[in-house]
Amino acid sequence: MEEFLPKIIKAKKWLEHNLFFIIVILFLIIWCDMFLLREINLVSADLGRHIENGKLFLKDSTIPHTNLFSYTHPDFPFIAHHWGSGVIFFATERFFGMNGLSFFYVALNILTFFIFFRVAQKCSNFYIATAFSFLVIPLIGERTEIRPEVFSFLFSGIFFWILWKFKKNELSWKWLLFLPILEMIWINLHVYFFLGIAITGVFFLEELVKFFIFKKIGYETESTKIKALLLVIIFNFLFSFINPFGAKGVFYPLNIFQNYGYMVLENQSVWFLENLGFIQNPNFLLYKIVILAIIASFIFLIFINRQKFSLSLFIFAVSFGTIGGLAIRNLSLFGFFALPILSYNTWEIIKKKFPEKKETLKLPIFVLAIAIFAVTFFTHKTKFNSSPRGGLYSKINASAEFFKKENIQGPIFNDYDIGSYLIYHLYPEEKVFVDNRPEAYPASFFEDVYIPVQEDNNKWKETDGKYNFNAIFFYVNDATPWGQKFLIERVSDPNWAPVYVDSFAIIFLKRNEKNGDLIGRFEIPSGRFSVKNK
Repeated sequence: MEEFLPKIIKAKKWLEHNLFFIIVILFLIIWCDMFLLREINLVSADLGRHIENGKLFLKDSTIPHTNLFSYTHPDFPFIAHHWGSGVIFFATERFFGMNGLSFFYVALNILTFFIFFRVAQKCSNFYIATAFSFLVIPLIGERTEIRPEVFSFLFSGIFFWILWKFKKNELSWKWLLFLPILEMIWINLHVYFFLGIAITGVFFLEELVKFFIFKKIGYETESTKIKALLLVIIFNFLFSFINPFGAKGVFYPLNIFQNYGYMVLENQSVWFLENLGFIQNPNFLLYKIVILAIIASFIFLIFINRQKFSLSLFIFAVSFGTIGGLAIRNLSLFGFFALPILSYNTWEIIKKKFPEKKETLKLPIFVLAIAIFAVTFFTHKTKFNSSPRGGLYSKINASAEFFKKENIQGPIFNDYDIGSYLIYHLYPEEKVFVDNRPEAYPASFFEDVYIPVQEDNNKWKETDGKYNFNAIFFYVNDATPWGQKFLIERVSDPNWAPVYVDSFAIIFLKRNEKNGDLIGRFEIPSGRFSVKNK
């Protein structure tokens, strides 16, 4: 026991010395959890389809090249750029369940946060990084649905961390050898793989600019650093071709929106959604506050300590700030990069303006952190009406279980939102009319069929005649005007009988001989339920 005593004493002293930092780190983790850990609404999420993709690969070695989940356009070419994420999601869900998948997703986000936090801390200090963490974590927590993009967050953080430390001469060029390997993995996980090439390109551009500017006054950036970054960019690009779709997969980000016939909420801008009026999201205001803070930090840095101006951070601020505002799906990505940008600029301003007092400013900075936390907590308090929890919403699978138990047959007419849920539960026995992948269907399908079918009864009858629908499976909270109109009309349609409804889904059966027994047992009288017109 005596031989362990010095180690115990040393560990105790370390704990006492770092207790404050440990408490703050734990609090930051809890703060992240409060935003990120949410129950999974499998009915409207993409997750079911991702899991089914992973199941297809692991069981049949199949990677979809066409829209095989749909009976309307089964031969339409489709690039499953996120197939690898599906494999990971399926394996995680199979071994640890949906609860385990929820915690896995949150853990990846928290890991990504601490990669950016570590960079922010290294280029400022612990207190400044903590203060701005409280500011940006609500933005980081904007994307609570389990999606493949979490791997893009993580890989962006790893690329940024390695390249930033390489820039500061804290890592050797050998670390850059990992980047093409990561790029090869990244392209098989999510369509944002091009960020790896772009982030490397930004650091290369910064070194190139420094070389040409400072060369004239006797300072020359090491040519090996420029050559190393250029080679990494080339190999990142070449390694991107190692994917099941080859060149089509590499250039897919340039083409994905060429066949987009349906407006997706997450692809809309902050200002567009604000003008709609019915979407109240405190992160829209927070995004503007963070943007203004970043602009102010660069202005002050240029006037006070322009020698420390970072071209790479400026490019990241402009690019991620822009895409964050233009599509809310990028708010989290913007939040991650905002943390080191704000921390670096603020610290360089403080060091120049208050060189003798920078250490004594820890307390006011910590007080500022508490103030930021209080403000963000108040503005986002509606998100904390219930304690954070993962896994599925209770009884969310009940509608699919009813469908399977009663051996209901298709063809199914379903709405856009619920498509992945049906794929998860019913494929391959039943295929869907549509699912939430606009790029997997011709744009004309949405414009000429899917939306008109719900708006126009004549179009509905025409399409029903073509496909001979036997069941309608619909998300009751479909907020589109055509979706709500369609539900209201089907409730009063004598040709269709509602046989199941819950908080998530409603099922109608066509009045025919095949469904007669089911309708007799389960039909819901029109006077007993209603659909709100939103």
